[in-house]
Amino acid sequence: MKRKRRIYEWHWAYSFFKPYVIFMYRLSYGRREYHGLEKIPVNQPIIYAPNHTSALMDAMSVLDIDTSAKVFVARADMFKNPLFAKILFFLRIMPIHRIRDGRSSLKNNEEIIQESVEVLRNNVPFVIAPEGTHRPMHNLLPLGKGIFRIALLANEELNKPQQGSITTQHSPGAPEDLGQSVTTFAQPGSGSVHHVYIIPVGLEYGHFFRYRTSLLCQIGDPINVTQHVIDNPDKEHPVLMNELKELLQDSLKKLILYIPDDDDYTATWELCGLSAHHRIKQMGLQKRSLKDRLQANRQTVQLVLEKKETAPEESKRMLEEIARFAQKRRQKRISMTSVANPAPLVALLTRIPLLILLFPYFVACTVPALPTLFLTWFICSKMEDRAFHNSVRYIITMVLWTLTVIIAIPLLFILLPWPLSLLLLLLGLPAPFFFYQYNKWFRIARSNISWLLSRDLRQDKKRFVNWIA
Repeated sequence: MKRKRRIYEWHWAYSFFKPYVIFMYRLSYGRREYHGLEKIPVNQPIIYAPNHTSALMDAMSVLDIDTSAKVFVARADMFKNPLFAKILFFLRIMPIHRIRDGRSSLKNNEEIIQESVEVLRNNVPFVIAPEGTHRPMHNLLPLGKGIFRIALLANEELNKPQQGSITTQHSPGAPEDLGQSVTTFAQPGSGSVHHVYIIPVGLEYGHFFRYRTSLLCQIGDPINVTQHVIDNPDKEHPVLMNELKELLQDSLKKLILYIPDDDDYTATWELCGLSAHHRIKQMGLQKRSLKDRLQANRQTVQLVLEKKETAPEESKRMLEEIARFAQKRRQKRISMTSVANPAPLVALLTRIPLLILLFPYFVACTVPALPTLFLTWFICSKMEDRAFHNSVRYIITMVLWTLTVIIAIPLLFILLPWPLSLLLLLLGLPAPFFFYQYNKWFRIARSNISWLLSRDLRQDKKRFVNWIA
């Protein structure tokens, strides 16, 4: 009887399609920056731990870190359909049960955790979002325990006791099946210790719901789980898990824009956008750098927190005003891109001729891309959770537009002379992506007009920026 393929094992179809899947994923963003890739340990068991704000796009961001195949986890209810479960297995995605699925279902996680350890044993990177669910906010949800249980168990399995190297003793009165153990390892350098790492990954999007927005992916300092256990031989697993959780949480907060989830969240995020250009210039940063923009926004958040400490009443009043400003701005459909731009009139005057010039091409691109665009719009309109919208746009564009091109190629070359067919094909290939880009230009141009006509809002902006200048 043929052995069932392991989820981490090579598959020709996966390897064949992966480059194209990554290529289409990269086209889903206007700008992308990856930093800290040199920190990733080589030939070691690693667990990537990204923050989770944008459904499938978060997983794709981690997959694109390097060329290695990776194994992911997703919530177990996605695996109820047998066909869909096979597709997810092909995509190297394993199910994991959450407490909201019922406490009785959590026992199924033991098998999943064992499979995760097997993945790591074979030096295949494992990816799990420690927050457990996505939330499109510049914040972090409480981290779950699953990632730390997997890391500690993998550490034990990969460093099983050998003569003179590792000994394990169970704490007095602690049941063995609860994992309450004290483990002593040989010191690094003995050649017998395999180091398990948790790699913090900070994902920062320019906009959570806009297609072809920007992406900043930063790799944090690896957390050496094995070394942490070696350095704390007398500590039990629950204590180690809590310590690792604090380390990961602190690291993730440094890699993203972390705004406290309180009543002032909206106003603080609004102020980051209002102050971005001023703060970048003030700090001597590069305005085109996504990493520098994040640094500027983090400084704005810090200044707001300091203001709330030193002048609580004034801060309360100003942040309430900023929240009302944000609401009024959205009602007028003014983009933050317009508000943050120090020269919106110049941007408008240079953009209008471009929109006029490219309008015929926009119409020409819209026609062949219409089935792809309509299906994307229809599915997104039925989904309440907007965090899935970019994932839907990515998948539908990749699948349906690819099929459209495959069908169009023979039709064009049969019906038209080959030079004209080739020209039309080359001009039409980026059709759906140009549709989104042109829409973005048009939306911002319209927003710039509204912003220039809103004198009261522009005066308020100056006052708010000067408040924490």
